[in-house]
Amino acid sequence: MEQHHRRPAAGFHRASGRQRQCDGGWIDYLDFDPGKTQICLSVGRLIHDDDCVKVLAGSAMLVGDEDLHISGIIEIPARCVVSIVRLEEKKP
Repeated sequence: MEQHHRRPAAGFHRASGRQRQCDGGWIDYLDFDPGKTQICLSVGRLIHDDDCVKVLAGSAMLVGDEDLHISGIIEIPARCVVSIVRLEEKKP
């Protein structure tokens, strides 16, 4: 006996005045508004610096005499970096 697999048909109705949207936050290309550029400030130890990427560590800890452990790694594309400012502690 031969089996036939059929896909169920689905009908969609659009409510008047509402635009159809895909699930997952997708929007129609014509509705895209890029908005203003965001300016972010990141503070940390600069642990890697080249023409491709700047890498910051938010925290660093010396374990024992020589083992340096880092956490809070932030990778920033170099072309997005506007400036790098060295922070210095003010002496009272």
